[in-house]
Amino acid sequence: MSENADVTAVAERTALAWQRTTIGVLAIGALLVRWSVVERFPLWPAIVLTTAAALASLVLVRRRYQRVRATVSAGQTPLSRYFVPGATVVMLLLVAGVGAAMLVEYSRL
Repeated sequence: MSENADVTAVAERTALAWQRTTIGVLAIGALLVRWSVVERFPLWPAIVLTTAAALASLVLVRRRYQRVRATVSAGQTPLSRYFVPGATVVMLLLVAGVGAAMLVEYSRL
C-alpha cells in the first residue's frame, strides 16, 4: 500500500468517526422533536440541537478530514490540541443548554 493511500485511509477513518458521532446527535435531536410533539413541549430546543448537529456535520467533518490528511502527509501526528476539545465543549454546552431549557419548560407544567 502506498503512503498516499495510508494518508487517505487515516483521514477517512477520522471523518467516518465524526460522521457517526454527528448521526448519533441527529438521532437524539429527532427523538427530542418527537418527544416535544407528544408531550406538547416547545420545539425550539430540539430544533436547536438538530440544527447544530447538521451544521457540525457540514463544517467540522470536512475540516477535520482536510486537517488530518495534511498533517499525516507532512509526517506529523494528526492530534489536535484545540479542535477536538473545543468541539467537545461546544457540544456539551449545547446539550446542557437544551437540557436546562427542557427543565425550565417542564417545571412550568
